[in-house]
Amino acid sequence: MSYNATHGMPQRTGRVHHEIEAEPTEFISSSSTDLQAVKFLNDLFRDSARMRVSDIHFEDQEGRMIVRRRLAGDLHQHSEHTKQMSREVNRLIRMKGKRPLMDSLEPVDTSIRFDVDGRMVDVRISIVPSDHGASIVCRLLDQAKNLMTLDQISMPELVREGIRHIIRQPEGLFLVTGPTGSGKTTTLYGILQELNQPEVKIVTIEDPIEYRVQGLMQCATTVRMDFGQALKAFLRQDPEIILVGEVRDSETARTAAQAALTGHIVLSTLHTNSAAVSMSRMLDLNVAPNVLSACMGGFLAQRLVQKVCPNCRVPHEVGDYERKQMRNAGMDEDAIQGCRVVYSINRQGCDHKGCAEGMVGLTPVFELILATKETRLACEERDLKALMRAAKLQPQYRTLGHAAMELAVAGITTLQQAISLTAASQD
Repeated sequence: MSYNATHGMPQRTGRVHHEIEAEPTEFISSSSTDLQAVKFLNDLFRDSARMRVSDIHFEDQEGRMIVRRRLAGDLHQHSEHTKQMSREVNRLIRMKGKRPLMDSLEPVDTSIRFDVDGRMVDVRISIVPSDHGASIVCRLLDQAKNLMTLDQISMPELVREGIRHIIRQPEGLFLVTGPTGSGKTTTLYGILQELNQPEVKIVTIEDPIEYRVQGLMQCATTVRMDFGQALKAFLRQDPEIILVGEVRDSETARTAAQAALTGHIVLSTLHTNSAAVSMSRMLDLNVAPNVLSACMGGFLAQRLVQKVCPNCRVPHEVGDYERKQMRNAGMDEDAIQGCRVVYSINRQGCDHKGCAEGMVGLTPVFELILATKETRLACEERDLKALMRAAKLQPQYRTLGHAAMELAVAGITTLQQAISLTAASQD
C-alpha cells in the first residue's frame, strides 16, 4: 500500500479532531472579473491534493506569475499567468485566509480549508512580499490521506520490524531524516498512533502542529518558546514519549539526547542526506560521542518516489547502462542479471482511475540503521565509515538508492528516480 492510497481512519488511537466547517469549502466568485481565477484555484488545489503535491508556489516575476508544485520533493512548473491573474489569485487567497490586502508589505501566515472528493484538506499559507509582487507558498496537509498507522505505510517488513524494535525499548533516540515533503511526519505519526495508549503519556512539540490526534498532548512552538525550551519544560511533565518536530540547534540536540538516556523515547527529525549522516550531524551539534552512542535508538532516512501507472507505463529493455546504474546502487548481481525490463512514465497518462499524467501517486523509500554494539562503537569513535560498515551487516539495511532501485526493478518506480536517489544519498 502506498502513500497515495485512501485509508480508513484508525478506530481508537488515531482519531483526528474535525471542526464543523460553516464557511465555503472552495474559492467563491464575487464578481464577473474573478471567475477565471476562482475556477483555476479550485481546479489547482483539488488536482494537487489528488496527486499528493506537498506545496504549491505562486511566484510573481517581471510581468507574469509562475505556478510551481512540489511533488516527491522536486519542484515542477505547472503554468504561467498574467499579472492580472496574479492579482486575483493574491486577493482570493487573502480573502479566504481572512487577511486584508493592506498587509501586502508585510509577511503573512494564514490557513484555509477546502473540500476534495468529500474530505477536508488543510492548507498552511505563507505570503512574503517580493520585488515584483508576492511569493505565496501553500503547504497541503491532507490528514485523511497522510495520517496512517505504521501498518498502513508501505515499507519492507524488515524495516517495519526494525522500527517496532526501536520503539519497544524503554528509552532511546530515534531520528528520521529527509527533506521537506519526504513523508517524515507521516512516519512519525504512524509510530505515535502505535504507541498511543491510555496508560502512556505522549507529548509533541511542533512548528506548527500538523495533525491533531486524541490522546496526545500537543504543543506548538512560539516566539517565546523554541524547541529546546519546550523540550526542557516537557521533561517536567512526566512523559514516556516525546516528539520534537525538528532538531535544529545544539541545545535541542543535547537535551533530546539526555532525555533519551533518562527513561524517555524521543522521536525527532533532521535534515541530512542519509541515515548514517545523522550521526555526523548530531556530533556537529555538540552531542558528546559517548552520549550519542548510549542514547542511540536508530536512524531512519526516507524519501518519496513517483509510482508509475501499471496500465500505461513505458517499458525499456535493460542494457549495459541500466545494469551499471543498478551496480552503482549496490544491487546484487543475480538480481541485476534477472532484470529484463524497466519502465518510464507515460506523461500522457491514461483513463484508468488514479492515473495522473502517468503516475499513481508516491511511495516511500527507507534506509534504517539500528542500534547494535557495532553501530554504538562507531558513534563513540565518531567513525562514519565504520557506522556504514556496521549498518550493512543488518538485514533490513538498504541505502536509499538501493531501496529505490529495487522498486525500479519491480516496475513500481522509474530507473531515473532511483538514479537520482543514489546520487543524492552519496553527496
